Amino acid sequence: MTHAIRRAPARIATQAATTIVATAVLASTLLAAGSAHAAVGAPTPGFGGSMTDIAYGNGGNIFQLEPMLFVLGLGSSGNPQTVANRNAALQYSFAVSGADTGLMTIEYSVRNTSAIVSFEQLRLMVYANPDGAADFSDVLTQTWGSAITGDPILREGRAFVDPVSGILPGFGLNNNLSEGPPAIDAACTAAPGCDATVGLQWNAPLLAPGETFRVRLGLSDDGQALSGRFLQATAVSDPGTVLTLSGISAIAPVPEPGAVWMLLAGLGALGALARRRQAG
Repeated sequence: MTHAIRRAPARIATQAATTIVATAVLASTLLAAGSAHAAVGAPTPGFGGSMTDIAYGNGGNIFQLEPMLFVLGLGSSGNPQTVANRNAALQYSFAVSGADTGLMTIEYSVRNTSAIVSFEQLRLMVYANPDGAADFSDVLTQTWGSAITGDPILREGRAFVDPVSGILPGFGLNNNLSEGPPAIDAACTAAPGCDATVGLQWNAPLLAPGETFRVRLGLSDDGQALSGRFLQATAVSDPGTVLTLSGISAIAPVPEPGAVWMLLAGLGALGALARRRQAG
């Protein structure tokens, strides 16, 4: 894939994005600070949460946003929908909210519907290919302190390369992000910057029966962040176009037995009431 294709007219760019989606790769949370735009445009959706053409800042465009999932025992990593389909007990979904506002979020969910089987070593990686301006040049910075619950585990920032190498194929090969050294290419950390790509990863060591692994990603260009660990991409030619990548994960527990029984009792009462009405 060449830069000429990446900045082609909308129709050609959409065709190229469709080809990318067909390769089944991964998505992320992006936040920007200090932009005059203060709204993240609605994305073009693709397969399993893959998205393209997300406007931000004064002229930025997230050309490619891809989620990838790995689950121990289900083979190599890939698009979350594809990976989940390898076992009928897993259910995958995603939801977008806040489009055309200062903070757009994407929530990815992997649910274990089995009553007896657990899944191990889930890893969700989100990859983003932001173009802060027409010259593609961005400077990457990071805030990466000690992890707290829900923070991303790994991060990576690399200059754009063809699909034979880079963040996406690296995750597909190793089922993990590589933190380098260095975690972020040195050439991308100062002017003149680089054509930057970034990735964030969250892990769930165990997904027990009934539990759901959720990763909430955010895209913002008004300075909002979802966690204390994040990456930023600042357009070299427009310092007001800044994209901050962040997110947070959680394991949603199985509902308490009492709550389940209350729900069932409520449904039973509604059914009884409906039957009495029909009988009357």
